[in-house]
Amino acid sequence: MKLLTVTLKDLLQASRSLAIYMFMFVIPILVTLLFFVMFGNAGGSDNGFELPTSSVVVVNLDEGRFEAEQFAKNEMVGVSGLDTSDIRNMGDLLTGILAADIFTDLMLISEVADEAAGEAAVDNQDAGLAIIIPPDFTEAVTGQLSTTAVRIYKDPTLTFGPTIVESIVAQVVDGFSANKITVGVSLQQLLASGTPFTEDLPEQVIEQFVIYSAAEQSVAFGDSSVLIDTRLPSNLDEPTDMITDLVSLILAGMMVFFGFYTGAASIETILVEEERGTLSRLFTTPNSHRTILGGKALAAIFTLTIQVIVLMTFGRLVFKIDWGDLIPVFMAGLGLVVVAAATGLFLVSLLDNTRQGGIVFGGVLTLTGMLGLIPVFTAGSPNQPESIKAVSLLVPQGWAIRGFTTAIEGGTVNDMIPILAGLLAWTFVFAFIGQYRLQRRFA
Repeated sequence: MKLLTVTLKDLLQASRSLAIYMFMFVIPILVTLLFFVMFGNAGGSDNGFELPTSSVVVVNLDEGRFEAEQFAKNEMVGVSGLDTSDIRNMGDLLTGILAADIFTDLMLISEVADEAAGEAAVDNQDAGLAIIIPPDFTEAVTGQLSTTAVRIYKDPTLTFGPTIVESIVAQVVDGFSANKITVGVSLQQLLASGTPFTEDLPEQVIEQFVIYSAAEQSVAFGDSSVLIDTRLPSNLDEPTDMITDLVSLILAGMMVFFGFYTGAASIETILVEEERGTLSRLFTTPNSHRTILGGKALAAIFTLTIQVIVLMTFGRLVFKIDWGDLIPVFMAGLGLVVVAAATGLFLVSLLDNTRQGGIVFGGVLTLTGMLGLIPVFTAGSPNQPESIKAVSLLVPQGWAIRGFTTAIEGGTVNDMIPILAGLLAWTFVFAFIGQYRLQRRFA
């Protein structure tokens, strides 16, 4: 009861201070809101980056011919939106693939009759680029000619959209070139195996190559407008959007950074009461020094607990932050509370008066806090070396922020045990030194 009485007295005194509310709640929330406004409006997953849609004109000058009736009988497997009934040559096939459903979000295809009209459409900015298919395209692809070239005429003021279209065209044409080699090898193998040569044998091989080359292009690009398919390992859940991830990391960092200020400010009441003379009167009561100092440390722990709960609840309700599973989050919060209180006790034991507090707290806690929050400042940096993260573990703030980031990333109890052990080690060392020095000081 004596311990709790001292604790309650310190809590009542702290509740009358406006400054402690600023450091506990207002500043951490304002800093987080500032970053939220800077990096995203709503933080929703629907506000992601969208690829631009390019206007493309195709000039198909290809003079080659297929057997249209025979070609139309075959189903172009996997090529959604590709009509095979009007394909007369490889130029038609290339145009059909580009106009298929899989690319409708990336390019709007239209056709013009001649090369001059295609270039004029680009010059007049009616189109972003023109794809000009040469007259000998079918002959070159089917092996009757050695080489030819598909020419792309584009607006030099545009960069991203035409570059994407150019890359797609290059990949399709490269596929045709690769299959040209396949056709030649297939004919050689058929003849080597004893298949009699007939006039329609090359045409049959070419026909099958055309059908399956289109299907392979569909498989390569996928039957959707998304060119990059990002998947997670099977043991991980879908992540939240980028803004929420960033805000959760920032709020966790602010909670750790200002949590140590809260712990130091709560324990500093020892120096305040010493200067006012109330501490010496308290020592005249039938209470041991250990009880009095323990009551003040317990008040700091209780204050820090309120701070952590309020900030985490705010993050959950306002920013939809998923802090992780209950037990790992509890372990991270517990570690922060006890190590911040012990750090405050240790720092106060080094001070002679409250005038030194501003310098020490402002300097030491700011420096160690910035060092501990290195993982927050470098988040998103590619190929971040592990040595950078290890530097933050030289201070207790680094262990505290690692606890929260591990919990947010889905860490388990086993993942949290080493982190909590590190935090408790810092706590034991600082609490032992701080209490020992203060007891000697007031003996």
